[in-house]
Amino acid sequence: MTWERARTEQQKQQRIQEIIDATARLYQERSFEEITFALIAKEAKFTRSNLYKYFNSKEEIFFEFLKYDIVTWRKDFVSSVCDKAFSVEEFAEMWFEVQQRHLRMQDLISILYAHLEKKSSLETLVSFKKMVVSEFGILCGVLQSIFPKLSVANAIKFLQIQLALSIGLYTMTDLSPTQEKVFEITEFAHLKMGYPQYFKQSLVYMLRGLINDSKV
Repeated sequence: MTWERARTEQQKQQRIQEIIDATARLYQERSFEEITFALIAKEAKFTRSNLYKYFNSKEEIFFEFLKYDIVTWRKDFVSSVCDKAFSVEEFAEMWFEVQQRHLRMQDLISILYAHLEKKSSLETLVSFKKMVVSEFGILCGVLQSIFPKLSVANAIKFLQIQLALSIGLYTMTDLSPTQEKVFEITEFAHLKMGYPQYFKQSLVYMLRGLINDSKV
């Protein structure tokens, strides 16, 4: 593309979206570590110097489409609830199913604390945290509509703990070919963990405790 400076806010937002889209395409084929500013610029058909007019680092770009994914996931969750009644077990199943429809978000969250947050600027991180707080507020309201005995504090605990659980289990079960071969050895087979089973079971145990004990 022939470079033309964005002169209006609409044009600026279009440039930003082009950069985010280019990064998303790269992320389908490469790991976070493999993606560089130079690769993003090439994919977006920008020069690196022009890319710096919109973002200071690749982490800032990843934060943008993680924010988009979180909002999309939250909307899917809310529409899946839709004033329905759930047992704890049914809720855990539904939560897992919604999560599985947003695997890119899950993958991005797995690198959130180890990579994105540690290398981000204070301004970027504060902006992201404000967005998360807003989303948590919406989610807490929905959780309390399903489980009226769940306090706001415990609804927040649920969101935080399930996030930690998801990150931990995801990294432990997203195996390389070499790791898979190790678990094919009889003496190690029993150590292999299945994400769906462990995640849903842990959600049930956690929710029961948080619902029944306001002091948790």
